[in-house]
Amino acid sequence: MTRALERGLKQFQKNYILNGGMQVSQENGSAVGTTSGGYPVDQFLVSNADAGAITWAQVASLTPGGSPNRIRVAVTTADTSVGATDLLVIETRLEGSRTVDLRLGQSNAKKFTLQFGVKAPAGTYCVGLRNAAANRNFVAEYVIAAGEANTDVIKSIVFDGDMSGVWLADSNIGLMIDWSLMAGSNFQATPNAWGSNGTGLASSSQFNFMGTVGNVFELFDVGLYEGTTAPAFQLPDFASEIGICKRYWQKITVGLQNGSVVSGGAYGGLFNFPVAMRAVPTIALIANSIAGGGFPATAPAQAITTNYSTLAYKSATASGNGIWADDLSLNARL
Repeated sequence: MTRALERGLKQFQKNYILNGGMQVSQENGSAVGTTSGGYPVDQFLVSNADAGAITWAQVASLTPGGSPNRIRVAVTTADTSVGATDLLVIETRLEGSRTVDLRLGQSNAKKFTLQFGVKAPAGTYCVGLRNAAANRNFVAEYVIAAGEANTDVIKSIVFDGDMSGVWLADSNIGLMIDWSLMAGSNFQATPNAWGSNGTGLASSSQFNFMGTVGNVFELFDVGLYEGTTAPAFQLPDFASEIGICKRYWQKITVGLQNGSVVSGGAYGGLFNFPVAMRAVPTIALIANSIAGGGFPATAPAQAITTNYSTLAYKSATASGNGIWADDLSLNARL
């Protein structure tokens, strides 16, 4: 195989990461968040447990890979003393059916490369890998040198696939990846070796990003590829990417009107999801977008999914004439 052909084939390597270009943010858009467990973009959550405070958001800033967006985490209240239980990470979770061909947990587990763009203060940072049961882990370090501080840089880390433990191959968590920004001793582990410390997300060398107000950490152009080298990041097609993201979280509007009577005399209907979901979703009311006639403005009274792609929905009572529409979130995240 010629080198030119080999380079060409590399461009078509599977990227196991979903929404690595940070293009899709269905839930929050460009809104700035502060709470732990929030999703600045689909598939990437921010977990924070320390005495400081942060903001997180999807921000419009062109990346080296050509994406218009990235994740930004900024310190608004510093925490200069790292306690044992202090933690700040950006995490993504991959479905087992997506990572099964890496053969994790098998004697022939494959090597793979995590490549990502980062903009951060100088220091030693860590990436942690875990399985669903959080009883297998690997911590890898990377360094932002003084000359790289607060500029866009690309980092690559090669991992030997774990040959031990149970790694799911179904619709549940196959692999968790955490970019650590702060980690107390409860979350530290020895780097560069697979182990059984499922809470080990960083090494003792992890930089305290929370130590200074105004510190900014940005993550972008994330790819995970089989093998020991990674191609240049290629921005996915947006329409395809948002369709995949809807497998885990999506918003729909359901509408009822006079005459759509279901069992018990309540008004209701059967609604199909635009994209079938990973699992039966948790349903929450975002807003009542239209209310008229006798329809209640605070529904849903009952919202029942019978499978991964259909919603049976009905009002609290049968009364009056009018039109009623609700915006619902459907959550089947890992």
